[in-house]
Order: sequence, then structure tokens, then C-alpha cells
Amino acid sequence: MQIQSIQRALDILSLFSQAQPRLGLSEIAASMGLAKGTAHNIINTLLQGGFLKQDPETRRYLLGHKLFTLGTIMAGTLEINQKGGGLAHQLAGRTGLVCRLAIWDNDAALVTLNAAPHYADSLSQQIGPRVVAYCSAIGRALLAYLKPQDLDAYMNDVELAPFTPRTVTDKSKLREILKQTIDQGYALNHEELIVGQTSIAATIFRSDGMLAAAISLSGSSDKIMGQQKSNVITDLRRTAIEISRYMGHFPMVPKERIKQ
Repeated sequence: MQIQSIQRALDILSLFSQAQPRLGLSEIAASMGLAKGTAHNIINTLLQGGFLKQDPETRRYLLGHKLFTLGTIMAGTLEINQKGGGLAHQLAGRTGLVCRLAIWDNDAALVTLNAAPHYADSLSQQIGPRVVAYCSAIGRALLAYLKPQDLDAYMNDVELAPFTPRTVTDKSKLREILKQTIDQGYALNHEELIVGQTSIAATIFRSDGMLAAAISLSGSSDKIMGQQKSNVITDLRRTAIEISRYMGHFPMVPKERIKQ
């Protein structure tokens, strides 16, 4: 049974985003379909709890520090971050690229950890926490291993809007890309999300062989698509396998592949 006041408070918090980090009382009330007085009472409760704060000059509302505290606790206690965080930082250091871990969250890749070398360009660090799945490498590495019914539901609901001229907007083509991701062992996004930036990603598995998370490397297209491309992909895939082992995944490897 839903408690209406709690649901409304949660809905108000969900109105805030990177595109709309500050909202006024009128905007919140209109978005929620509430009278200003009702919205104001809920907002005051959130203010007192530290879940919202108010800009003293503009009187507009922002997300509060309490949410940051809870988010930090969550990030630090996530199994994928605990078992893969150190390896992600090492991979970022070796390659000079930004490394991310992400899990599937309803209809997007939720970035749980960013690991960047000191000299990484700032552009590579301006993504997340939720990343569009269909045109990002880390999203495709997750989509490729969703349960068939979950993938079908995603495909039925998603609108493949173009972010750049390279963005794949055909659903049949996207399905082909996801099959290719499984066959080759990694996903690729070549300037489909941000012009000039490329990313590659590999899937991480749980002990039962099901999807756990994904790990990606992002940077300038020259760095990833250049002469070191094969080495970067190999390093990424090895790291994904190692994290999967920490998650308890030990797949049977055919003898012929071991000899290779």
C-alpha cells in the first residue's frame, strides 16, 4: 500500500536532474499537479530532513546534502564497486583512459564508479550517472545480456533519438550490434553519443552466469581507434573476466581455447 505523502515526496525529488538542477515552487507544484500550499508543505519537510536545500538569493530549490551522503554510502557498499573498483582504477592508469563501472537500472546504464587518470580530458568525465543505453558502449554491454523479455520491453519502449550524426537509430540495426557485441566479446560506441569520443565496454557476470554489470573505457577517438586499439580491448576484456571471477563467475573454458 502506497502512502500518498511519501510517494509525493519521492516524486518531487525525482523531478530534479542534470538538465533541471534547480526548481521553483510554482514549477514543482505544476509538475506534480498539486496546489502550491500542498507542495510547499512537502518541500518544507524535505528541507528539514536535508533532502532539499534552498538558494537564499533565487529561492529556488536544489537537492540536499543528505542525498549525497546516502549516495556515497550506496556507492561504497555496492558489491560491483567493492570487487571491481580497484581493478577499474588500475585499468584507467594503464590505458590513460576513463574507466567506468555500471549496472542496469530500468532503462539506462547507471554509472556506479568513475576512475580517471590524472591527465584525462575533462570531456570524458562529464557523463552519468545515468547513461543512455542504446548508443553507449557500456549500455550496449548491458543490453546484450538482458533477459530476452527485458530486452524486448526496452526495445518496444525506447525512442532511438540521434545524439550525433553517427548515432544508430534503427532498432533492427541495434539488435544486430548487440549480437555482434556477444560474438566479439565487447561493445563499441564510436562517436555516437559525443562527437570526438569513443568508448568500448565488456560485460561482467555473476556467479550464476547472469548479467552483473559492465566496465568501459572512454576517451578521444584517436586514442581508442588508433594503433593501440587491440591492446586496449584485450586489457579491458581481461579486466572484465577478472572482476567476474571476484563476483564468483568461473565459466568452463574449452581446452582448445586454453592452448591458444
